[in-house]
Amino acid sequence: MNNIDSTRFNELYCGLTENEKTTFKTFTIRMLKVNFMLQKTNNDLYIFALTHKELLSLFFEYISFDFNIRDDKGLIYIKTSDETVISRINKNETLCLLILRLVYQEKMEEVSLSDEVQITVKDLQDKLFAVGFESQSNDRVKKSTLSDMLKIFKQHNIVYYSEDLSLDNTRIEIYPSIEVTMDFKQLEEISNRLEMLKGGDASDD
Repeated sequence: MNNIDSTRFNELYCGLTENEKTTFKTFTIRMLKVNFMLQKTNNDLYIFALTHKELLSLFFEYISFDFNIRDDKGLIYIKTSDETVISRINKNETLCLLILRLVYQEKMEEVSLSDEVQITVKDLQDKLFAVGFESQSNDRVKKSTLSDMLKIFKQHNIVYYSEDLSLDNTRIEIYPSIEVTMDFKQLEEISNRLEMLKGGDASDD
């Protein structure tokens, strides 16, 4: 942050009320922890970010993050300068994110009265099994492994579920944040990436 930006940040921050400063702290800590924020789950913080976009952009720029708002999706996210949104994920987690991205793309291309994109646990298991997911038992993806991954994705506001993941028919909602988690613009690119990962290295960044 140069001197001009620093001066502007201080000016904007000092103009906040005490309550707004508390909200600023809450918002920035949460974003650094989970990367994504959705209007449907955090409307008050989302509105705060829209209102104070310049302040937040300057703050995240100072700590080497890009601050992004996708108002068309009700989505706010941060990423590092090397385009990374979520880093240090292993091969299985990468496969799962790619499958979720593929499902999201397919569903968004369908004519639907609902904006929600969902997949059942069983369908996700089947899709992961088909692309060589490593944690398997009795010709099925282990639900314990699946649960561990989805818990991480839920914490990052990528998916949401409210029921027991041990049940085949439990529905997992895929949030619009998946669009920027794996930033592929074409379905073909995602499919090619899945093919490349089959039988590849044990981990993927």
